[in-house]
Amino acid sequence: MKKVFSHITSNMIRPILYQCVTKSVFALAMLLLWDRFVNPLGIYLAVRDGFFIIAACFLVMAWFSYLWLDGMRMPKIIRRERKKKTRNRTRDVVDFVDEHVTSLDELSDEERHACGFCSSALAAVVFFLPSLVLLFFV
Repeated sequence: MKKVFSHITSNMIRPILYQCVTKSVFALAMLLLWDRFVNPLGIYLAVRDGFFIIAACFLVMAWFSYLWLDGMRMPKIIRRERKKKTRNRTRDVVDFVDEHVTSLDELSDEERHACGFCSSALAAVVFFLPSLVLLFFV
């Protein structure tokens, strides 16, 4: 855990929150589709069972990000190399004049995986708490 928190700086809070919100909205959309088409009889509760499964998936994603930070690499056969995108200056919109807005593309690989770990862990906590409340108190 010390290695994960050594990579996190104050300019990484925005990418962590952006990733967490994006993952959460995607997971909620998948949960609503599951509840509508796969679970029409209502055997499983969407909040109790669905949130628990989504939280478990987010914990697996966080675990893989942690393993990547710890030094585990995928074989070259499976791993695809990402090309660095050239930055188009005409599309940049500056929100604040004095503040530098850090995007995920500007971060190094270790910082990107630390952001992935923190966003997955935060999303897992957000989905796990309502699941536990409904599991034990209802």
